[in-house]
Amino acid sequence: STPTVNALTQASYNLGVAVGWRRFAVTGDIAKTASPAIALGGKETAVVGVNYSLGKRVTGRVAASAERTDESRAVALGSERTYALDVGGAYSLTRNIAVTGGVRYRVDRDRDAALRDDRRDSQAVYVGTAFKF
Repeated sequence: STPTVNALTQASYNLGVAVGWRRFAVTGDIAKTASPAIALGGKETAVVGVNYSLGKRVTGRVAASAERTDESRAVALGSERTYALDVGGAYSLTRNIAVTGGVRYRVDRDRDAALRDDRRDSQAVYVGTAFKF
């Protein structure tokens, strides 16, 4: 007898594209992540951004994103939609090291009030370092 093959299920994917011209670049990403727990469902994300280079060392960026839970999420957990605006930049210290930073504003929609933590901020300021290899 021949062994049966179980159906393959998708785990996740992330597709991105960037198109640059002179000092500008337009970027776009779409992603889908499936949760191993069926009741938790997965997430779908889309991001669109614009980058601008000011000389050789300074880069600025603006990005808008949307995220939602997919239809496989348990009804009791409700659906969730999130929108975010990200404004940031980077300063290259050397060819391989840059300091990054920015601000992010995030809005959560369609979330069940019983599960909501009203103390959670929807704003963030971040500073970091980027290494290129």
